[in-house]
Amino acid sequence: MISVKEAADILGVSPKKVYQLIDQGRLPSHRLGKQYYLERNEVTNFMAETGKPVVEVNQAEIEADLHLSDMLARAGIYYNVAGDTKTTALHNALSLIKGIDLKVMEPIFQMFLSREELASTGVGNGIAIPHARGTLVGYINQPLLSLSFLDHPIEYDAIDGKPVEILFLLISPNVQTHLRILAKLAYLLQDPQCRETIINKAPQETILAAIALAEKRFGK
Repeated sequence: MISVKEAADILGVSPKKVYQLIDQGRLPSHRLGKQYYLERNEVTNFMAETGKPVVEVNQAEIEADLHLSDMLARAGIYYNVAGDTKTTALHNALSLIKGIDLKVMEPIFQMFLSREELASTGVGNGIAIPHARGTLVGYINQPLLSLSFLDHPIEYDAIDGKPVEILFLLISPNVQTHLRILAKLAYLLQDPQCRETIINKAPQETILAAIALAEKRFGK
C-alpha cells in the first residue's frame, strides 16, 4: 500500500485531489485509523486510463542494504521484554523498535495481530517471526528487523507447540524485500552456531557477530 502523498506524487496532483478521487469512488482505498492508503496497482491503472505517464517510485534505496546484522543493529536487540500474552508481548516489543514513528505504531500493531489471527508466526525452538500481512509503504521507508527476548516464555500456538520467548519483529515496505529478509532469516536460524547463540540469549555484540558470520557463509 502507498500513502495519499505518494499517490499524489505518482499522479502529479495535490493530496487534496487524491482525497477528492477517493470520495468520488474513482480511486479504491483502505482506511487505517484516520489515514487512507491505496494499492499501487490501482493508482497506476488510473494513470493508464487517463493517459498520463506513470512516475514509478524508486525502490533502490529500500533494497540497498539487507544485511540482517546491520538491520538488527539499527532497530535494536532487547532483553527481558515483558508480556504475559502474545498481544502484550507483541505490543511491548514493537514499542521498543528504533525507527518507528509513534503515530504509525498502532496501525502496524493491528496488522501484526491480523497476521497472527491468520496463523501463528511461531517457527519452533521458542522463536517467532511476527510480521504484517501486507506491505507497509506509507508507514516506513526502509525494512526494520528487531530481536526481543521475553522475560518469560508465553503460549504462542507455535508450529512445534512449544512456548515462545524470542521474537524477531519484521516490518517491510514491500513484498519483495519482505520475502528476501524472511529467506535470509530462515537460513540463519538453521545455522547451528547462529541459532545456538540466539537461543542462549548471548550479549548483543556476540549475536550481531554470529549473524554477520552466518551471512558471510550464506554468501550475502
